[in-house]
Amino acid sequence: MNHKPDAGYAGNHAKKAPSKRQERKFLDVWENNLEEEIERIRDLVETFNHLSMDTLLPGIVARPTGPFADYGDYNYQTLKSNVDLTRALQISLTIRDENGVRPEGISSWRFNFAFDVGRDLVGQEHIDSSGNLLDVSRHSSQGINASQFGELLMSSGLVLNDEVKWVVYCGSCKFTDRAPEEKLPGRAGGEASSTTFCGWYNYAYLLQFLTSQPLPEEVRGFRESLDLFFPIRCDLALFVQHLPPGPPLNSRDPMDALRRPLFCSGQHVIEAFFCLPDAVRETAFDPVEDPPPVETRRSDKHRRRHEDSGAKKKRDVAASAGAASGSSAVARAARGGVASSGMAKTGGG
Repeated sequence: MNHKPDAGYAGNHAKKAPSKRQERKFLDVWENNLEEEIERIRDLVETFNHLSMDTLLPGIVARPTGPFADYGDYNYQTLKSNVDLTRALQISLTIRDENGVRPEGISSWRFNFAFDVGRDLVGQEHIDSSGNLLDVSRHSSQGINASQFGELLMSSGLVLNDEVKWVVYCGSCKFTDRAPEEKLPGRAGGEASSTTFCGWYNYAYLLQFLTSQPLPEEVRGFRESLDLFFPIRCDLALFVQHLPPGPPLNSRDPMDALRRPLFCSGQHVIEAFFCLPDAVRETAFDPVEDPPPVETRRSDKHRRRHEDSGAKKKRDVAASAGAASGSSAVARAARGGVASSGMAKTGGG
């Protein structure tokens, strides 16, 4: 079947540039229109069942300490430490049908979540560089409640559904490999791990919304959770060699205030997906055999710790209380600590 790839790519799959009617259309979602827009997506997803996503994160606020079994273990513990202590600022979802066609009108939704820069862990440098992406005062007063979003997402038909196909660029290198030198506050060069492995962070924050619990202790449990909630998914990073000529997905997005690579944008990712040859796309969702994860078999007292032991203790208490009561509000109490990676609770916009 014919499909409509992004005009930025050339080659045998190139089509004419999209018309004004077809251009990307975003809708900002706040607390007051959340239920209406989730209902709209629920109606559309039966036909437009290919989804991509991207996330605006609060920055890297914590680093785990070892020992680690391998680089994959370190990368996962970095992800877990930061997701457990923070919350996503925005999550965007973009939908297409099986041929890459957008629905009429809105095809992308940007969900804006409640956060308070005086209470939540977030890097001030990250907020400053987000430019006009963030209306800090509005996020505080009109942002979406995390628990409500999780409940609506659970019943939206987007998760626990093997008819919905998630397209994400999981990372610019393998999760089991040593990542390029990570960018630290005040240090030039490199990328934050949340950028290098942006797709894994996207999934992790959605799991946080869906479960209101800390992420699994080991990467095996994380992958099992992904298989449960997102059973049909494609990692576009595995297929970039099949893309026709065009801007590399690891080049900078000129429209992104944070100057992240194009692969951090859900819209760019799904447009690139539909530029793949038909034969490649037909098998892109087939399961990929992962090497068996290394079991670390550490005793409880040797489990990894955040460098800020106070934050770790708060997280442990909240996780235990949350498991007993099912209260996501208790679990969120863990985010009140301060990690030791140069980030701190900020006192204002």
